[in-house]
Amino acid sequence: MKHYNVLSKTVLFAVLTGLVFLGPLHSAAVEKEVTVAAVGDCIISHKVSNLKTPAFLKLAAILRGADVTYANCETTFCDATENFPSYKTTDPNLFCDPWGADELKWLGIDIVSLANNHTMDFSFAGLTETIENLKRVGIGYAGAGKNLDMASRPGYIDTAVGTVSLISCSSWIPEKEFQASQVHPHMKGRPGLNPLNTQMLVQVTAENHTKLKEAMNNTLKDLGIPVEEPKEGEKEKPLDFGGPYKFMKGDKTVIVVKPNEKDLERILEEIKIARRSSHIVMVSLHEHNADYKEKAPTKFWKDFARQCVDAGADMFFGTGPHQLFGIEIYKGKPIFYSLGNFFFQETRLISPEAYVRWDLPAYSKDPLLLAEKMNAYFKDKVFWQSFVPLVSFDKKNKLTGIKLYPIVLGQNEPVFWRGIPRLAGKEQGKEILQRLQKLSAIFKTKVVIEKGVGKVVL
Repeated sequence: MKHYNVLSKTVLFAVLTGLVFLGPLHSAAVEKEVTVAAVGDCIISHKVSNLKTPAFLKLAAILRGADVTYANCETTFCDATENFPSYKTTDPNLFCDPWGADELKWLGIDIVSLANNHTMDFSFAGLTETIENLKRVGIGYAGAGKNLDMASRPGYIDTAVGTVSLISCSSWIPEKEFQASQVHPHMKGRPGLNPLNTQMLVQVTAENHTKLKEAMNNTLKDLGIPVEEPKEGEKEKPLDFGGPYKFMKGDKTVIVVKPNEKDLERILEEIKIARRSSHIVMVSLHEHNADYKEKAPTKFWKDFARQCVDAGADMFFGTGPHQLFGIEIYKGKPIFYSLGNFFFQETRLISPEAYVRWDLPAYSKDPLLLAEKMNAYFKDKVFWQSFVPLVSFDKKNKLTGIKLYPIVLGQNEPVFWRGIPRLAGKEQGKEILQRLQKLSAIFKTKVVIEKGVGKVVL
């Protein structure tokens, strides 16, 4: 009997540890195809988990059915009545009560990017509370942290198909104090977002450059300020009028964005680190500068996305323009230059500075007054139509399929329904996918439409 008990325990231990009978415990995960869903800018302020709309619930089922679902969290999850709003020179301070994290989790969101122009809307405490709420519900995150090292590092989530990582950064940083800073031996680092700083130049024709230079030099002379001319052999510096843009001579008028080399090097290194320990590596960039006439990213944006793939990324997501851009397949990896909006709801509290910036009394108490003014800017339907990609990879990370589900956000609905995503109807869906076909053709990407769903031809 004693020998029998010893043998039983030995067999039980071997079975549990996978030494006999069961084989390698991870084999099922290795064999499974990986599906990744992605959604764009999430500005959520109203609960959606109680909705019964079929088109919304079908969309939720798609997100939950993916192995991993990504989103850009463009708000803070905090108590706005207890946290101090940051002073902003541009857009309003966005927030959602802490239950916003629960809503994203209910919807099927697994990991989010935090690097955007709303990261620090409620200062350091607001960022800390946002991260705490994401951790509380089990949503991974990347792109912000208590110092630059923490903001730069990849976010990881463990799934049934292996580890998935995200590196998130923002090149649109109107409030420079939103950037995280490095830890110093004598000083703490500053909490904030993971920055990809850029220099914005406007290339203009030689004729316009001459006119601008003459206007600037004449103004300086009128003020009694010496005019500095380039020395012989010295390269002419861009014209600087003290604003966000500097002007340089070129063949045509176009915005030229140049990344900070140290920031770029840091971000690409984090991608390489994530590649070594992840089954799927995702990268997101938040950027507002674009060719809005052509609905396309700038050269900087395209170059950066391709550099990320070269460094080891399996997928690249662009966010920020609040409208969809085209899709590129680069070296067998998908680049979604802009996912557009996903949640686009009006916030329920507005800071006095935001009211004033939009020519309203500082102590206005009705946030819809501001919403109505902002919606005049967002009146084009492109801000209220987008898509959700569902991407498939095989066990060796080879891209096997991309489905594109068109969505609408209820532009003409009452305020309490507006900004909530749902699957588009037949006609609107066709319109959205045809626009995506046209924008993706720029990158020689072919999109076909089958039964109301887009498919990328690989």
